[in-house]
Amino acid sequence: MRKLVASLFSKASPYNDGGISTPPESSLKAAFQRSREQGNIEVVWPTLKVATLYVVVAEDQAGEHWFLTRSPNPERFCVTVAERLESLAKVQWPKKEMLGRDLVDAIAPAHEIVVVYSDGGDYITREQLAWYRQLG
Repeated sequence: MRKLVASLFSKASPYNDGGISTPPESSLKAAFQRSREQGNIEVVWPTLKVATLYVVVAEDQAGEHWFLTRSPNPERFCVTVAERLESLAKVQWPKKEMLGRDLVDAIAPAHEIVVVYSDGGDYITREQLAWYRQLG
């Protein structure tokens, strides 16, 4: 599991090998950057709730459920998402497309979210998700 998360956060990018143009910036990535600049995680919520996300899921005989991995805080678990399916190309598990707000409403209060980009990622703690749920 740690290898999966580590590989998702790899700084290697297919867009840095010369001659390939940089992909359009992720709206979530830009929102997280603004959040860091302002010191306010609330800045991410308006973008997250309307974002179309690809969520890593697992399927078995019981049906579809979240594929949980260790969060950056190793005592917690998270779901892994991306705005661009290509960012999850190395992940062999199925992906489910859904809106950010629907994901926040659907995951357990104890779970967290890791957002993956081609060149890194961002992390939303369960405390931050609880705050987003209160904001509506």
